[in-house]
Amino acid sequence: METIAALHSMEEPRMLKAFLENCKRPQGGFGRLILRGMNNGHGPVAGWAFDRMEWPVNGRILDIGCGGGGNIARLLRRLPGCRVDGVDYSGESVAVSRRVNARQADRCRVVRGDVMALPFADASYDAALAVETVYFWPDLTAGLREAARVLRPGGALLVVTEMSDPQKGAVWSHNCPGMTIYTPAQLRAALEAAGFSVTVYTKGVWTAAVGQKQN
Repeated sequence: METIAALHSMEEPRMLKAFLENCKRPQGGFGRLILRGMNNGHGPVAGWAFDRMEWPVNGRILDIGCGGGGNIARLLRRLPGCRVDGVDYSGESVAVSRRVNARQADRCRVVRGDVMALPFADASYDAALAVETVYFWPDLTAGLREAARVLRPGGALLVVTEMSDPQKGAVWSHNCPGMTIYTPAQLRAALEAAGFSVTVYTKGVWTAAVGQKQN
């Protein structure tokens, strides 16, 4: 999100809006550029957050809102005994994510889909993650309930955000209709409402919320 601040400091509101729209739903050449930047830029917060999560040694993991597939690649390296699938509602994101993880195609499938109606069977994954994506979900609690649906009993969901202060982030949410910045307390409440037991970790403005599906 540092790039967003840089664009705003340049006093280019039209460019800022285009950037945010492509963060929400990458399209075309500009979207591919954004996805490349996300794959690199999300590395630090993802690495920190992944250390807060207890991952399965052998199992199936779903990356919800997988973007350019950078986090799928990180988990495939980190968890050699696991399969890591991805879903995103941007066709550009799906295409880029498939290319990024082409060499691991036997352990990874990326499909197009909506978090509000995930195209997967009930209880089909051992763990799931949503990194830098919940800002754009039309209904946070409903999306989290849908994530819970595809998790097996006892499965865990990791929700990660780099922004946790709605007031400081107002310039971004104001320029992107439908974008909402959540505090750690709001993430906890939404996860609990969706049926998870929750542990929240913070580091500055970073938040990692781990929700465990109840049996």
